[in-house]
Amino acid sequence: MLIKNALHTTKDICTRVICALLCALLAVTMLSVPEGALAASEGVTNAKVVLRKEANKDSKALQTLYAGEEVDILNTKGEWYKVRYGKYTGYVMKKYVKTSTSSTSSSNTSSSGSSVSSKIKALGSAPGIMRVGDENSDVKKLQQALDILGYYDGKIDGKYGSGTTAAVKAYQKAKGLTPDGYAGERTVKSIFGSCSSKSLTTQAAPGSGSSSSSVSTARYPTVDSIAQIGSAPATSRMGDSGTKVVKLQQALECLGYYDGAIDGSYGNSTYQAVKRFQTKRGMKADGIAGASTIRVLFGESPAGSSSTSYKTEVLDWYADNVSSVIPKGARFTVKDVATGKTFEMVRWSGGDHMDAEPRTDEDTATIKAIYGGSFSWRRRAILIQYNGHVYAASMNGMPHGTETISNEFDGHLCIHFKNSKTHGSDKVDPDHQNAVEKASKATW
Repeated sequence: MLIKNALHTTKDICTRVICALLCALLAVTMLSVPEGALAASEGVTNAKVVLRKEANKDSKALQTLYAGEEVDILNTKGEWYKVRYGKYTGYVMKKYVKTSTSSTSSSNTSSSGSSVSSKIKALGSAPGIMRVGDENSDVKKLQQALDILGYYDGKIDGKYGSGTTAAVKAYQKAKGLTPDGYAGERTVKSIFGSCSSKSLTTQAAPGSGSSSSSVSTARYPTVDSIAQIGSAPATSRMGDSGTKVVKLQQALECLGYYDGAIDGSYGNSTYQAVKRFQTKRGMKADGIAGASTIRVLFGESPAGSSSTSYKTEVLDWYADNVSSVIPKGARFTVKDVATGKTFEMVRWSGGDHMDAEPRTDEDTATIKAIYGGSFSWRRRAILIQYNGHVYAASMNGMPHGTETISNEFDGHLCIHFKNSKTHGSDKVDPDHQNAVEKASKATW
């Protein structure tokens, strides 16, 4: 009897241990879900932020994202989102990303979904296909539907412009459609449930007259740096094709502005990518890859243009409001007057003069080489090329203060213009002014 009781007791203990282990495993599994749960599919940056390789502030910087950049949210990790931005995949802090779609409540989603569907049905019969440049009642209906769906917040005016194009593209990306910005049959059916066989469009079909292969497959390789592309291409615009457009697409993709096919066809995707680049660089956003855009993108004049003869301009820091000419976040090319070496910088801040940072490790190495292998406070005459202009300036080469870019440069450096002042003395520095004067006599 004692043996039988002992066996029962042992069996009881084993059963309890197994149950406890299973409960613990279930708890661990449940707790692990939120860390990697997909909080949202899309997001938009609400400030300048660094995309990092790992979810850590000290991790290697992959790219600097400016406010308003679209990212695909892949996962979450603590206070970070794992995101895809162009060809890069990395981490940004959650507080700098505004999510556009979330998976919080299935019941709310279903009820709001039926409400949205009824509102779109109330717009009437489905429109036909539409394209950029159209201006008709179908476009107005499209804008109203996109507004209901939360993708469009512009004026309901029936004009298929850049705002409507961007909204269509955002919707297409969210629904897994080709994000070309055109309201074709599949897109219209996805929004309205059907597509009218009668279209009011007056615009030519994208790619008409071209025998190019499917736009979904790139026929030319991507690149890892602008240098791999070679010489700058000739200028181009919507409707152009050929090698000059291939180079343009490669450069825009490398910098994270273009995610379409590298097919040498200047369609709407390329047009929109050029506009995004121009907007971020403070240029006129006309979607045309003109001489100024090519110079800023490639650091040299477009092929086929006459030899560049920039006029070196001298800006007064206060009178000419240099902060509006070269705004915060601007990326520009610097040429050291004495050595002729060039490198890229990104403006960080600065009130009485400009605070800027080398864009990459390679740019930092160039600065170090200009100063003979070590950083220095010594003033140097420089030329700044930005937005199709060249300006006379002066810089020191000593890292100090705040840094926002992972570039082997522990801080930022100071760039002075005519009559700008230093941090400490709040006075105009004669050595910097002499360097500006020297730069004013140099040419790019």
